[in-house]
Amino acid sequence: MWRGSRLSLSQVKGIIILAEKANQTKYSSWLYRIAGVYGGLMLAAGQFFPLLAILQLVALIPLMVLVLKNRRLGLGAMAGLYMGLAYTIPQMIYLRLPVIVTLILLVYLTVIMVVFCWSVGLMLTRSVILGSLAVGSFWFLLDWINYTLVPIWGMAQSFARSWSEYNNIIGFISVTGLSGVLFVSGSLQGLIANFIVDKSSRKRALSACLALIMICVIVNISINSEKPAGSIKVGAIGWNPDENNDACNPDTEIGFEELFVKQASQAALEGARIINSGELGFYISKHDRAEWMEKFAAVARHNDIWLIVGYLNCTDDENRLFFMSPEGKVVDEYTKTYLTPLETGKKGNGDLKTVQVDGFTVGAMICQDDNFSQLTRRYGNLKADIVFCPTADWDTVKNGHLQAVRARAIEGRYGIVRGAVYGISAIISPTGELLKKWDHLNTGAGYVVSDIPVYKGKTIFSRFGFIPSLLFSIVIIFLCLVISRRSRKV
Repeated sequence: MWRGSRLSLSQVKGIIILAEKANQTKYSSWLYRIAGVYGGLMLAAGQFFPLLAILQLVALIPLMVLVLKNRRLGLGAMAGLYMGLAYTIPQMIYLRLPVIVTLILLVYLTVIMVVFCWSVGLMLTRSVILGSLAVGSFWFLLDWINYTLVPIWGMAQSFARSWSEYNNIIGFISVTGLSGVLFVSGSLQGLIANFIVDKSSRKRALSACLALIMICVIVNISINSEKPAGSIKVGAIGWNPDENNDACNPDTEIGFEELFVKQASQAALEGARIINSGELGFYISKHDRAEWMEKFAAVARHNDIWLIVGYLNCTDDENRLFFMSPEGKVVDEYTKTYLTPLETGKKGNGDLKTVQVDGFTVGAMICQDDNFSQLTRRYGNLKADIVFCPTADWDTVKNGHLQAVRARAIEGRYGIVRGAVYGISAIISPTGELLKKWDHLNTGAGYVVSDIPVYKGKTIFSRFGFIPSLLFSIVIIFLCLVISRRSRKV
């Protein structure tokens, strides 16, 4: 009886092997979890501290190394879950958005991360070069889906937003759009992971890395070598409204004088030809519109300047701005097209406006509008030299919004000037350089003035948007997926 119940040597070995595999699987799953958390934190770091955007270049390497060694798609998807939570939760806590918006973004961005990390295993293991390019292409594609499918904050949702801090090395986004940064980042990390894991492919991986970097450098040099066609001095003013303090309330006589008249006059003395103020800076109704317009006209005439003023049209509940000439005439008006989540009021129809100032084409949009390429690209097509953007932010979004808008300047190759009610007033060059800024939430009312260079012509992104990059990405992914996994030579 006892002899018959004994385990054979082969059975014992089988049990040991199964136990080892179970332990190995458990060990591997923890490595994937750690890689996911690490990746999410590295991707998010630049959103809090822009200089740390460069950490995105190493965010995916641990996961990619694990994928190349183990080739387990399920564990890759699990890593994506942890990556999505590690990326999203810290930002949601910091931003303190409305609960419904927080929950939507938390689920939505996490799902995107899960899909992406699963796809890394699917594509990266198929080939060295093409697989790496496919990962970068899919990263680009998902980022585009991210701010297109559920555009709560538009392109400010982009995973690449914080790269605007390195404006001098992302000039190529005037060709690809901001998400092109993720194509480069994802592709490079895929090639580096192949270099680490597969000794036989190291020369090809290194050569491809250098080739991709060289292409970016050449494009950047070509773009940055262009000389400006001229310059114009501009200004922006802003403040923090306080209804309990007449001096900080622009609707009172003393407040209008202190916050608007004095600052606009000082900016004009420093040479500013065009000055804009923040979003919803004034509440104007039909019955008092003439009185308000005469007050602004007096400032424009006295200082011989153009004014672009953001205000609330209380009669029609519209968030608007107007262009006023140095003669004190309202030349045109624009109504905000993209309202922020839970913002009330009537939205505009996207009818963009431009005026000519000293031979330059000047446009304007309002706050959230600058997060949507449907508008920002059109200003590039209209050959706008400068776009003014009255803005109203709050403390937890002011820096992220400024990061995002700098990318719009590079994509369209035009300057952006934003006066802020709350938030940060800033002057941004067409190359994305932050020329001047004033944080009103930290230092109160103030103004900024700077010469802004002007470049002529349209960028590729202004002409065609994301279409060329999307087609390129889809072709690369398709080619990768039709190649056998056994082929590691391409």
